Amino acid sequence: MDHGDDNNSSCRGNIPSDLNSKIIEISTPLPPPSSVRIMMASEETLNDQEIDLITKKSKKSISNGGNDDDGKNPNNNNNNNVKKKRERLYWADCARIYSTVAIILLHCAGNGCEKTLLKRNDPSWIIVCCYNCITRFGVPMFVLLSGTFILDPSRAFSFKKLFRHNILRLATAFTFWSTLNALLNIYLYKKNKPSDFLKLFFVGEEYLWFIFMIIGCYLISPILRLFSDNIVLARYFLGLCVFWGSFLPTLNNIFTSFQFKDAQEELTVWTNRWHYHFTLEFVGYFVAGYHIVKHVSIKSLKIRLILYLLCLADVVLYTRLTYNLENANKKRYSKEFRDNYTLTVAFYTVVLFIFFKHEIGRIQFSRRAIKVITKVSSLTFGMYLSHMILKIVLSRYFHIKQEEFLGIKYSAKIGCPIFAVVITILSLLISYLLSITPILKNYVV
Repeated sequence: MDHGDDNNSSCRGNIPSDLNSKIIEISTPLPPPSSVRIMMASEETLNDQEIDLITKKSKKSISNGGNDDDGKNPNNNNNNNVKKKRERLYWADCARIYSTVAIILLHCAGNGCEKTLLKRNDPSWIIVCCYNCITRFGVPMFVLLSGTFILDPSRAFSFKKLFRHNILRLATAFTFWSTLNALLNIYLYKKNKPSDFLKLFFVGEEYLWFIFMIIGCYLISPILRLFSDNIVLARYFLGLCVFWGSFLPTLNNIFTSFQFKDAQEELTVWTNRWHYHFTLEFVGYFVAGYHIVKHVSIKSLKIRLILYLLCLADVVLYTRLTYNLENANKKRYSKEFRDNYTLTVAFYTVVLFIFFKHEIGRIQFSRRAIKVITKVSSLTFGMYLSHMILKIVLSRYFHIKQEEFLGIKYSAKIGCPIFAVVITILSLLISYLLSITPILKNYVV
């Protein structure tokens, strides 16, 4: 420092000593203005853990004369760190992991298993029906999470990125997994002939419908982004989604379930005459995800608790209604009150999403926990894509299924969770192996 001062002594000239001291006081580094602006702009989307971390880093920067622990100037790196932290919502990673496990349990306890138990009049169908009902939020939650990030106007957007990154990755994933499923159906399961390959490939296995649906949401995302930060327009759009995409179909299901045939026919005719399709299906979940994260903040714990209790009552209600319908006709599998678009499932999913945002979002995870959460979250897509193959292979060739484990017989009410745990672990392992395989890690998981 002394040597540097000697070299610069001629540059200081005859500056008075009192002015020199003021300059030294003024030159004490302050947090970069851009950091302050980023914190202010992102407080609505950061969780409590991230805000606390940013505040501590700013205080440490001041106390260390503008340097971090390593003595490096934070001006070049701190802003980037803040931006990265703003983008990472750990509660969203937790919601994605939870939804993936729920979907696996749903498919273990779903249509095939429940219908088989119903036909046998096996009492365990009641518990399996409950598993089926409480896991119905899985796919809608995935769509809410997708909309949370894709529809954020503060994120850079280009059609090149949309098609070459987002949609291309989904298309290549579908190509890989649809090809694999087709080959398994032909050569391992012996369910089809080689001449059926193209049909099997283009249609895909039933669970791959999710890829088509999410690509559709991505295709219209440039339009949806135009009003995603306009609260009035977004809520107007969501109101149309609720009415046309959820309320009317649920009302139609009620008429059907309770055999109000005339009312059901008249409602169907009236609805068809509108030729209205704009806000149907999953687009409502897609828009709602970003809107809830950015523009919905329920600060009152009392209100949130009431909301959670209403959600619990909702799940109990539609589970009971489903039980009543299936109990009245043991050969009938009922989805009237637990389908993805029904008001009951929509309310359940949205409130659960709010729970993750407000309650899980305030948890201060350790660094190790964050590392595990982010890694597992990055593997969930691969888990989804591989879990149905595992379900079939384990059932057919290893005697691991809903009512059997390696030759040991037990009730499906116990077997479904065990089967789901096995598939979850194996699908996680497969997804991890694919994620570290060159080329495949960028295109199939």
